[in-house]
Amino acid sequence: MFEGDTIYSESQVLEMRESKSRPDVGIVSVRTTGYNQEGTVVITFKRTFLVYKRGHGPSMGRPQPKTA
Repeated sequence: MFEGDTIYSESQVLEMRESKSRPDVGIVSVRTTGYNQEGTVVITFKRTFLVYKRGHGPSMGRPQPKTA
């Protein structure tokens, strides 16, 4: 990669499974590949992360104003 390159990426889900210790989340593994503007692969990596299950995410309540 060089300064000024345009980078594109795509991610492929490799695995999804239940969390054994947290019933409100699942564990997702993905492989991400990055390409430059010529289509050359410049990076590939695998990552695993937690994702809230449908209906179990944190509430998106309205922020409360700070009081002085």
